[in-house]
Amino acid sequence: MGIRDFIQYLEEHRERLKGGPELSDTERQETLREAETMVGMADAAIKELDSVLGNRRINLPEEHAVRFAQDVFRYLIAKEEEVKEALRRQATRDTAEG
Repeated sequence: MGIRDFIQYLEEHRERLKGGPELSDTERQETLREAETMVGMADAAIKELDSVLGNRRINLPEEHAVRFAQDVFRYLIAKEEEVKEALRRQATRDTAEG
C-alpha cells in the first residue's frame, strides 16, 4: 500500500464515521480492522526507513527525503488512530445503549 492508497482509505474511513450511528457493527469492525492494518503497515514502513537512515552511506538529500516520508507516515498514523478511537467510542456507546 502506498501513501496515496493510505490517504484514500483514511478518507473512506472518515466518511464512514460521518454516518455515525448508521454504521452497522459489522461495518465498524471491518473499518477498525482495516485501520489497524494500515497503522501496522505504516509503522513497518517507518521502521524500514529507520534502517535506511542507519546506513552511513546515505547522503543528505536522501536523508531529508527519508525523514520527510517518516513524518508523512507518522501524520497519517495519527489521523487513522483518531478514526480507530472514534470507532471504539461508537462501539462502546452502542453497547451501553443496547
